[in-house]
Amino acid sequence: MAYEFTVPNMACSACSDTITKAIHAIDAGATVQTDVKTKQVNVDTEAAEADIRKAIADAGYTVA
Repeated sequence: MAYEFTVPNMACSACSDTITKAIHAIDAGATVQTDVKTKQVNVDTEAAEADIRKAIADAGYTVA
């Protein structure tokens, strides 16, 4: 499944790396694309949307 999330407090490449690692922790095969300027995180994964949202939140970021 492909999901698109808005992460308002993703501010830099380190944030992007942290979010990507958090998603890969629950689905190592996930494709994650982040755009710091637009605050968008696009994920192609086998994991459930709720699990991806939780992983991003647990990493310390807000999912709008």
